Formats: sequence, C-alpha cells, structure tokens
Amino acid sequence: MSAGFALRTLIEFAAIALLLYGLVREDDVIAFEQSVKRIVVGNVRRIIRIRKHKKAVARGEHLRLHSSGGSVSRSGVA
Repeated sequence: MSAGFALRTLIEFAAIALLLYGLVREDDVIAFEQSVKRIVVGNVRRIIRIRKHKKAVARGEHLRLHSSGGSVSRSGVA
C-alpha cells in the first residue's frame, strides 16, 4: 500500500464522516454556517470601510468629514 493511496483513503473516510455528521446534526451545521457568514461579511465590510477611509485620507477629505459633521459631496463642499 503506497502512502498516496493511504492518504487518499483517509481523506475519503473523513469526507464520509463529515457528510454523516452533517446529516445527523443539520441544525448545528446550519448555525455554524450562519456564524461563519456573519464573520466573513463583517470583515469584508470592515475592509471596505478601511479602504474608503484611506482613500479619503489620501485626498484630504477625511478632515472635512470629521469637522463639518456632514458628508462630503462629489464637488467637495458639504
């Protein structure tokens, strides 16, 4: 028995075990998927917000955003 065949068999057994676990404990798997989705979406939104802030800093708009209390329009005048 080669090492590659043994590894492949081990991975197949793990996949079958995970499939059976998913069928038996479906509610737990769904809750886990939702929590992972919440974490991923939150991090993506945070990354987008950070990138927008960095671009505003590069353009010098971050000072107007914090001092005027309003949003900056496309023309740069609040």
